[in-house]
Amino acid sequence: MSATEKTDAMMDDQYATKVKQYREKIKAMGKEELQDELEILNENLEDIETEKRLILGQTGVHINAVAIDEYRNSFNREIKATQEMINIAKEALGA
Repeated sequence: MSATEKTDAMMDDQYATKVKQYREKIKAMGKEELQDELEILNENLEDIETEKRLILGQTGVHINAVAIDEYRNSFNREIKATQEMINIAKEALGA
């Protein structure tokens, strides 16, 4: 396994842990808190997607191809984790 693959596996584990911890966190939330949390998560997702477009869509600034792949993978993991948390919150709300 290469260093990049090891890093990717470690990052995947971190995001999986983040989602698992979130699942536990929302068990203690009431309906109003869940609705607020869902709104925050949707805003966070929008922010992550905007940041991804801004960073990866830059022209005129040289970014190493390896760095671009790392940024892209990181953003994609964060987007996936946030989408999973949104789905968990919706499920808890019965939506």
